[in-house]
Amino acid sequence: MPNPIGKKSPYSASFTARALGYYEMESILPVMLDESISDKVRVLTQDSSHLQLATLQSRKRVLSEMLVRFNAVDQSFWNRYVGLGEKEKRLALLFVILKSYRLLFELQVNLVIPKYYSPDRVLTKNDVFAAISEVASRDEFVDSWSEDTRNRASSQYVTILRQAGLIDEETGELREPDVADDELAYYAKIGEIWFLQACLLPGYRVEQIKQMAL
Repeated sequence: MPNPIGKKSPYSASFTARALGYYEMESILPVMLDESISDKVRVLTQDSSHLQLATLQSRKRVLSEMLVRFNAVDQSFWNRYVGLGEKEKRLALLFVILKSYRLLFELQVNLVIPKYYSPDRVLTKNDVFAAISEVASRDEFVDSWSEDTRNRASSQYVTILRQAGLIDEETGELREPDVADDELAYYAKIGEIWFLQACLLPGYRVEQIKQMAL
């Protein structure tokens, strides 16, 4: 059912500015966590050595999305993040992305998880495109997206999952992340059990991790 007139859509395609954003977050975090720097946005946009993009407009666009993700969690999350290994950081960025973008959260719950438990675990851009089209049938804003926008959003989400470790590089199949249970227990400790399910963990493993978090 379309949005009631005047109701703002909860969805956005702005995440297409960057995929997982691992290297970008690595670049901006030292500035974002440095309390001695007052105008962090100016530093990150004016100095191209941070985001390493040629134009000011490009840096502003990418930084805008990275800040959406940075602000989706509190600073204690990022203070912990800097001490993680790369695999753990990439999974943490998926957590942040799913908290930042309603569309991607819904795709993870309504498409990716059922797909993982189906006979065919290969997630394609066409699968995501079809799921976005289903969202468009009940949201006027998404319905207004061009085919090109839907294609870019679809491709970018598959890329995000691959970069986060939830898609096997060789087979293209969805998989559980190669991250230790004690790291996954962090998400249970902060009350984000849903993320364990979003990571395609079976119920028994989720329960084991919940017990570790007590």
